[in-house]
Amino acid sequence: MKRTVSIIIVVVLLVVFLPGCSIMQKIGLQKSIDDELWPVSSIIIGEAEASKLTDKTPLRLYFANEDNTKLKLEIRYVSSTDVKKSTSNMATAVVNELIKGPSDETTFRRTVPAEARLREPVSISNNVATVDFSKEFKSKHSGGKDAEKMTIYSIVNSLTELDGIEKVKFLIDGTTHKEYMGNFKFDALFPRSTQLISKDAAKTTSGVVDDEIIMEVDGEAEQLKTEIGEPVNSDYKETSGSNGENIDGLEILE
Repeated sequence: MKRTVSIIIVVVLLVVFLPGCSIMQKIGLQKSIDDELWPVSSIIIGEAEASKLTDKTPLRLYFANEDNTKLKLEIRYVSSTDVKKSTSNMATAVVNELIKGPSDETTFRRTVPAEARLREPVSISNNVATVDFSKEFKSKHSGGKDAEKMTIYSIVNSLTELDGIEKVKFLIDGTTHKEYMGNFKFDALFPRSTQLISKDAAKTTSGVVDDEIIMEVDGEAEQLKTEIGEPVNSDYKETSGSNGENIDGLEILE
């Protein structure tokens, strides 16, 4: 009997004075803090690994902000089945996603008319992407200088995110046009304009609608200018600036 009591006392002393755990944890009736903080089911992976696991490809799309003064970035994940086959397929997917519009129309504004369509896949030659829109690209546009600028550069800046594209050429119904909505020269080759990119955080989505994941995007200081051609004779009038002057890389019409 005395031996049994002695053994019980030793066990109790070991439980009480063993460092780092509570009595309940020592006897197995309570989980440790480590068990709560590090569940075995948790795993942290990066963006690249997540993309591979879900078979998605990120497209960097630019839509207008609320007042049509800056372009805001949305990173949208689409199926990798077709877009990785070529830069042309990637570029075509970019334009088609822009036509679908932003995932959140409370913080982004549509830049391309929903009725517009690509007449053929985007072609690329000598680092120039040629985009051929249907007539609705112009006829269904809301108009206005700011909206026109956002439309042009949402497409240009989105496409020049892709390797192998440095400039964009626009066609409507298969032909070049001296002007788009009457404010800026439209038959030029358009390079990227970083000045128009907002420094606000980007939004990441999967498809058109998904949960919000915020990613910080820093703007760049350098601004690239479009090539300046001969002045275009037009009946359209500009309220500010003069013929041939550049605003945000766009040449003003008279």
